[in-house]
Amino acid sequence: MKTTKGGKVMNPTNAYRKELRKKELKWNKERKKVRQVGILKKDPQAMKEQIEKLEMMSKPFYYDVS
Repeated sequence: MKTTKGGKVMNPTNAYRKELRKKELKWNKERKKVRQVGILKKDPQAMKEQIEKLEMMSKPFYYDVS
């Protein structure tokens, strides 16, 4: 049985929820690392071009010539 910091026996439902939360936090941490690696692998020049294009689109009367 799981116990709290004070030594009391924890409700099984709450213990299960706590365990799920712990797993979720671990998974999120791993996903964050994967996302950062993916961002680092992207071409910065292509990202700059995309940003410029989006900025141009935000201006009034923008026509795409390509």
